[in-house]
Amino acid sequence: MLAAAISMTGFAQRNAQMRKDAKNVMGTAMKRSELRISDGSQAQGTQFTMSQTPVVSSRDLGDFEEFESMITNYDLQSNSAIGNRIAVWPNGSASFVATWDHSSNESFPDRGAGYNYYDGSEMGDEPEERQESVKSGWPTIAACGNGEVMASHATGVNLYYRPTKGQGEWQLIKNWGASYGSPTWPRVVVSGPNNEYIHVVMCKQIGNSSPYDNHVYYVRLKFENGEWEIPEELNDFPGVDNDAAGDYRNQLSADDYVMAANGNNVACMFSSYTTEVFYMISHDNGETWERQIIAPFPILGENGEPVHAIDFDDYPEGMTDSISTGDCSHSIAIDNDGVVHAAFGLFHWKVADSDSYTYWPVYGFGIVYWNSNYTNPQGGHEIPIFGTVASDANHPEWQANGLGYTLMPERIMELAELDGNDANLRVFGLIDEDGDGYYGSYENSTGAEWHYRTYGCATTPGVSVDNFGNVAIVYSVWSEVRINTTTNFSYRSAYVTYRSCNGVWYDDETNLSEDPMHMIDEVYPTTASPIAYDGTFWVYYSADEHQGLYLDISDTYPNSNQGQLTENQIFAVKLAPLAILGVAENEAVNPMTTTRVYPTPTNGVLNVEVNASQSSDVNISVFNIMGQKVSEQNTTVNTGINTTTINTESLSSGIYFVTVKANGFENTMKFVVE
Repeated sequence: MLAAAISMTGFAQRNAQMRKDAKNVMGTAMKRSELRISDGSQAQGTQFTMSQTPVVSSRDLGDFEEFESMITNYDLQSNSAIGNRIAVWPNGSASFVATWDHSSNESFPDRGAGYNYYDGSEMGDEPEERQESVKSGWPTIAACGNGEVMASHATGVNLYYRPTKGQGEWQLIKNWGASYGSPTWPRVVVSGPNNEYIHVVMCKQIGNSSPYDNHVYYVRLKFENGEWEIPEELNDFPGVDNDAAGDYRNQLSADDYVMAANGNNVACMFSSYTTEVFYMISHDNGETWERQIIAPFPILGENGEPVHAIDFDDYPEGMTDSISTGDCSHSIAIDNDGVVHAAFGLFHWKVADSDSYTYWPVYGFGIVYWNSNYTNPQGGHEIPIFGTVASDANHPEWQANGLGYTLMPERIMELAELDGNDANLRVFGLIDEDGDGYYGSYENSTGAEWHYRTYGCATTPGVSVDNFGNVAIVYSVWSEVRINTTTNFSYRSAYVTYRSCNGVWYDDETNLSEDPMHMIDEVYPTTASPIAYDGTFWVYYSADEHQGLYLDISDTYPNSNQGQLTENQIFAVKLAPLAILGVAENEAVNPMTTTRVYPTPTNGVLNVEVNASQSSDVNISVFNIMGQKVSEQNTTVNTGINTTTINTESLSSGIYFVTVKANGFENTMKFVVE
């Protein structure tokens, strides 16, 4: 079992081992910029340790199928969080996008959206060209009814649509180009009862050099009267102040956001290591928004409350303690009941000087899982800052400067116990592959100066939730047993852990990299489709035998893809742990959460509203008082609220009944015709 509970057995012994291991994986990186590079130096700082129950990985958690969806020479799939790269449909089909290029030219002239489609039984041919007509990058995709939408950036952000998934020409809906400031790095999702709303989030870095004036833009499009209604202006994301002196102090930048949608609910999650972890959510398809903090940033402002974000210049004078925050990678999903599921990697760091910071990846290990049912001792939903919970007083050794240990893995587990339900708050990803009783035996590490865009031992989580409420989370983790013989540095592997709809965790993780074919694969990053159906989840990961990202190569960053431009394989993985999660493949589920008819009495048109928990074929029949069927129609409902109209002008005055049937279930309602 994973380290679900904190074991104190052998605590001193493990402390010594963890401290010994950590000395080999400490480094100092340059102050954050568009390209996050390392200067190769070292600085001392306060470190912490953690004990855990060891885990031996296993592939026993359900079946999975793996497909090579595409190969790309361009390896920078994201600057931080990666998401919205997979679209899925209830019939089992799925589409995949990645930043793609087949040329060996370092200017990457062919760069654009690589695309592949799984039709429910087999994966299509690997792409031989980009989807766009111009050089582009960083695509995201979403299902839109039976069609799909895709966003990527070239000169600004381009939004495309095609009415049939997997085939046909992409139609350019909108280019937010030079006249909009040429924004970049988009995310796209679709919401609404009839998939009529498209939501796009993007970033604009204003200025000629770092530090930039960063703005996160949001736009919503609506399909009405046969065409897309497109706002004329791009505005900052509602409730997210991007100004230099504002809430987020320009700290939210390239790819520091990821989106999810389900029915009428839409959410955008934000995080970087200099900001709090939070999301904005709308329950009315983007009309209004509210903010939910998941983890406050552990530095207090002048008012005594945690700041939303911090610039290096604002780091408290005299603060010598290191702090735990999100590591820039995060993921979000919304289930059919409106519960938000989120995950993020942990990062442990401190400011070294005005231009750099020191980090300890081993002490930032673990993926934090949180959902919106979590309730802290004060009655709120955020992870409370250290010092605000009574049990914090039991750990004076954690207190250095009061706030540095808000996101310590031990503390998160204690908070989960206080909540009484670790199904709502949890830390996982502590994999003891070599079975020696310790996590993080990196004696062979060369890597103080080596890192990716994200920094934790476990990072780039992808959260997926199906229509039953089952959750799958994929992530990339340092391996104890697979070592690159050239660099003498640990490879990364892809793992998956599951949580059932009943809140039960299955922690004997599925190791997607355990097959001999992946023995020399470096696996980074990983991601998942936020939406899944019927116990089947789609994830993907990038694999390459060379470590690091070639796009980050520099004289001070020598291990970036080991200095070579190579092919990266994008593997799409279909996970089907049905027996493990207790979801019968043919289990009958009533997809109709609620149904109603209005107006009644009616004198012309009757609206039949179905709030659906999953997509389904629906039969709607109208009967008179004698039980005779007077009208019938078939339609398809999608997750969320769906409205179908019935013409009642030909019906005589009196009492009628409408019966809605779906998946073997039926609801009957009375209405009156005047």
